[in-house]
Amino acid sequence: MKTFVTALLGAALLTGCEQAQQAKESYSALSKLKEAGENLEANMDQAKTQREERVKRGDTLSLPYKELQAFLPTEVSGYTAANPTGQSMKMSGIAFSTAGRDFTKDSVTVKTELIDYNGANQLYQGASAMLGLGMESEDDEQITKSTTLGIKGASGMATYRKKDRQAELMLAVGNRFLIKVSADKQPDLELVESVAKQMQLEKLAEM
Repeated sequence: MKTFVTALLGAALLTGCEQAQQAKESYSALSKLKEAGENLEANMDQAKTQREERVKRGDTLSLPYKELQAFLPTEVSGYTAANPTGQSMKMSGIAFSTAGRDFTKDSVTVKTELIDYNGANQLYQGASAMLGLGMESEDDEQITKSTTLGIKGASGMATYRKKDRQAELMLAVGNRFLIKVSADKQPDLELVESVAKQMQLEKLAEM
């Protein structure tokens, strides 16, 4: 009987520990979800404030794409630069500008893209706010980490897909600009981060 009771107590203790661990994990997940929601709300509020400040000073349009191209990197060491591309779009009260430039070396391509959504704030502000949530994860497929690149007013996510060696950085700057830098055949995220830092991020963040 003692053996049986001991076994029951052991099983109860084990079950209790498992339930406690599950409860702890559930609580942790809920806490993180709550924190993410609070961060998203704070990001949206900050974006709204910055937008209102731009409206007050009459800054409601996106930069012409030719001006936007001036913020693209001019060179990536060892790579051949293509001519910059871009366009300014207007439709149904929405306006935005894009610019981009590719760099190639042998079979490796680095792509840089820049969007000024100042004239299409409602279209992009949600995506911009999401980049500031601070998401971090890693599994056998990829690494995702949050980053600001040390720039005030910038927030984003860097992703490295391990199997196809694809590196990508998405960055929201000044609640007005979206930047994407991607490169294939990379050992890590170092190249895309260094290329993004060439894009006058401090100046963009202050606009």
